[in-house]
Amino acid sequence: MLDITKMLHTVVDLELTIDDAKELLIGPATRQQTIFVQLDCQLADFAQAAGWADVLDQGTADPARAQRSYLNSLALLLLFSAKKQWTHLVVMDDEQWQRVTTAKQSTKLADLNKEYLAVKHFLNGAYYSHRQEDFRHAWHLLLKMGIVDFGYQPADLQKEYLEMLASVAKQYEED
Repeated sequence: MLDITKMLHTVVDLELTIDDAKELLIGPATRQQTIFVQLDCQLADFAQAAGWADVLDQGTADPARAQRSYLNSLALLLLFSAKKQWTHLVVMDDEQWQRVTTAKQSTKLADLNKEYLAVKHFLNGAYYSHRQEDFRHAWHLLLKMGIVDFGYQPADLQKEYLEMLASVAKQYEED
């Protein structure tokens, strides 16, 4: 199981480190918009790098880039939850975790497309209509895509997530 609380705290701390280093002053609405736009970009990059949705150039999957974009998507989704004060929606009990991690794997193009579009649909509902349940569904679906559909191991995901954020933080701490 992922230590979601630790992952959440790490991305929030990273944001503060970057803000301090860059002396950024961004209002809360603009911050949420910026996180949401970047999340959208990272999700699209995940789909592109994973290679399932590229109808013009089949066979160009880049697994390392896909995983990095997936990790960035997790970080941005967690950061978005903090900005909306919805962190209670990302914490999962054992039953929720079990439901996500034992879901049926999607391997067909149509199923992966539907999942991806559902994540985007739920995120839009969360952003534009402030629906917390939509956010929770998007979070669970994104976790399911990575862990079940793409076979990312939770322990590896967490380790690589924390290493990725530490690497970014180090860049700003040295400046």
